[in-house]
Amino acid sequence: MRKLFVLLCCSVSLLFLVSACENKEDNAVEIGEKFIKELYNVGNSSVDLNKMNAEQLIDKQSEFSIYFTEEEFEDLANKRFFLIPQEVGSKQNNTISVQNIKFEKYEQGQSESESLDFNHSFTLIFTDPEGNEADKAKMKGQMTIVNTENGLKIDRYYDGETLKDILNR
Repeated sequence: MRKLFVLLCCSVSLLFLVSACENKEDNAVEIGEKFIKELYNVGNSSVDLNKMNAEQLIDKQSEFSIYFTEEEFEDLANKRFFLIPQEVGSKQNNTISVQNIKFEKYEQGQSESESLDFNHSFTLIFTDPEGNEADKAKMKGQMTIVNTENGLKIDRYYDGETLKDILNR
């Protein structure tokens, strides 16, 4: 009877551990999807970043800080990464929408690591002012999400090619 009880307790513990890992992974994917949608969905292509002052540009980029660790946010903000979709939409006079977001988890070599590493891909649809599809761009990259004292945050974000590179081919 005692062995059966120990076996039952071990099974229940294992079940809780597996479900907690799956829940963390689901939450990480949800954060990644929210970030991608917020960054790349550009509904108002009439916003001209060239007419914004430095404070307005900083405020625009700061909207994305909630998704990132401080170091990664600063790195991307210094490159003006968060402004690129708005800039591209404005220059092309297109709105941009995101479709087919996919995440695939992979191990980056350290199985005990607290980070979750993902390959991601999605399609950007460019629509002209008349509502016609003007272009499509397939985006691929990687994202690492870590558990911080402030919850899950993106610690590494990389797109294989930037949106500017794809459209300037």
